[in-house]
Order: sequence, then structure tokens, then C-alpha cells
Amino acid sequence: MAAYQLAQERLAGEFAARWAGVLAAVEARELAGALTELETAYVAAIREAAAASRTLSVAFYRLVRALETGRVIGGPGYRPAASLGSLWADFNRATGKRTGSGPREPLPVDTRSPFPAADLARETRRAEEAFRAEVTARVERHERERGRQGSAALGDAELLAWEREFLDALRTGSSGAGGMLVQDGGRDMIHNALQDDPGAIGYYRKTDASPCYFCALMASRGAVYKSRSTAAFGAHPHCHCQAVPIFSRRYQLPSENDTFARMWREFGGGSLADWRTYYRKT
Repeated sequence: MAAYQLAQERLAGEFAARWAGVLAAVEARELAGALTELETAYVAAIREAAAASRTLSVAFYRLVRALETGRVIGGPGYRPAASLGSLWADFNRATGKRTGSGPREPLPVDTRSPFPAADLARETRRAEEAFRAEVTARVERHERERGRQGSAALGDAELLAWEREFLDALRTGSSGAGGMLVQDGGRDMIHNALQDDPGAIGYYRKTDASPCYFCALMASRGAVYKSRSTAAFGAHPHCHCQAVPIFSRRYQLPSENDTFARMWREFGGGSLADWRTYYRKT
């Protein structure tokens, strides 16, 4: 599980580094005139990384399912006579690390594929919306502010600091929103597969090392059994939580989830804002 989570985080990080390089090549005063080209680069970077996230999630889902049920599921990436050894090899390839191995005896096959086709139109639309919110809107506000105060209103050092603060906020906001969409490629693939896989029971939320109050609250729920009410995972920018599929009642939650559940019980109830305050103080 750790290898999967780290690999998804790495994909988000690689996207952020690629996008930061694109932004660094454009002067702050030139951003308004380069929005069309920047949007094209932003959407392309998200789509490329999200495709890798989906490939990784399929390999992870198929491996976990086989380990817990002794059967391999069909769908994208399936090869005849698949074994635990070949599934580990697929997962190792997707993560870029050797994390495990297994025997080469072919596994029984569940031929039905639960994996949905990638909704590229929706993915593109969400990336475009993120760009407009995190780049276009910020640039337009900054241009209006620059026009109101004029460069003469600030000294050279102050002007440089003002522009630097703007660029940092622009990069952080757009990288966070884009990184969420990158990992949503894999999160959505797993979450939707769970709903359509008769062999799946549900999932639990695996957080990163320092989750926010919202993610800690979601993780405190423990196992989430699939139903119409569990149709959304609820990620947010800079979120690295992952949905870990469950195929057996013998699953064991990570200790962090148990800790968050204990904290929620001790909290005793209240608003989300109350929980945020309690969580940050604990």
C-alpha cells in the first residue's frame, strides 16, 4: 500500500514540477497574453499524468484483489495466464520500484471487467475549470490591481516582492488543483471499479502522514461499504489520500484509521469547525 500511495504522490509531484517549469518560462507581466498557451500546457500535463495514475490504480486493484480472493479480474492490462508473479511485475512496473513478487501459477479468472473507460471529456473539462479558477482568475485580478496602483506606487524591492508573492500563490494554487486531478485519475478508477465489481466489499481511506482535519474525519469512518451513498471519495487540492479496496471481511485497517476513530469518539460531537479546532489541538 505504501508503494502505491508514494507512486501516486510522485505522479502529482512530477506534474507540479512540469507545470512550475512552464510558469517559470513566462514573465509575470506576460502571463495575461499567454493564457491560451498556458491552458493547453496545463491540461496536457494533467491528462498525461492522470493516464499514468489510472494505469497504476488498475495494477494495484488487480493485485490486491488477487491477493485477497485468489482470482484475477479482467479488463485493461489483463494478460492470459496471469499469476501473482505477473501481477506483482505489473505493479512494480507501474510504481517504478520492486515492491514484491509471487508464484507463477496461473490464477482463476473473473472475466468481467469492472474498470470504467476513462472519461476524457470530463477530465479535460475539469482541468480547464481548474485552470480558469486558479490561473485565469488570479492573473486577471492581478492585472486589475497592477492597473489600479501602477508600478510607481511601489519601490523596486516592493514591486519584486509583490510579483513574487503573486507567482508563488499562482503556482501553489494551480499545482494543488492539478495534482488533485492527476490522482483523481487513479482514485476514480478504483472507486468506480468497486461499485461494479461483485467481488468487492468496499474501501477504506488511507491518508498520508499528515492529513488535514477533513481527511482524518473521513478516515475515522473505517471501512466504507459500497452503496449509492458512497459514490464520491471527496479529495481536495494537495490531498494524497487513496481508496484501498476491500475484498474480504478479514481486512485490517491501518493504525492511523483507528487513531482517528478514537479521536472522533473522544471529540464527542459538534460542527465540522469544532472538529477542526479539536483536531488541530490534539
